[in-house]
Amino acid sequence: MKNCNMAMFFEMRKKLDLYMWLSMVPNGPSARFLVQNVHTMDELRLTGNHLKGSRPLVTFDKSFDEQPHLSLLKEMLKQAYGTPNVHPKSKPFYDHVIGFTYLDGRIWFRNYQVNRI
Repeated sequence: MKNCNMAMFFEMRKKLDLYMWLSMVPNGPSARFLVQNVHTMDELRLTGNHLKGSRPLVTFDKSFDEQPHLSLLKEMLKQAYGTPNVHPKSKPFYDHVIGFTYLDGRIWFRNYQVNRI
């Protein structure tokens, strides 16, 4: 893979625990997350189809700026889920929002779809 500087890997242990590895290659840092709940778009009865080439609006709550280890994770997640500013294949609009919230010692990930009313 050309010019790849982030890697995301899902690891299943004994068919019970699912871990998500997030790593900045080749020199690190790396983080391992225990995935506790997964809900599919079909399960939630959402259409969830993003337009090809659209970029997400990535948001974080204020607690990611208060602790040093969370600010490091914020930067890693921003680089993993965000789209570079002038990427040649990205569109100039947002059609979904990815939100990260830190609550009760856990990072909550939410995906919202933006629709016109």
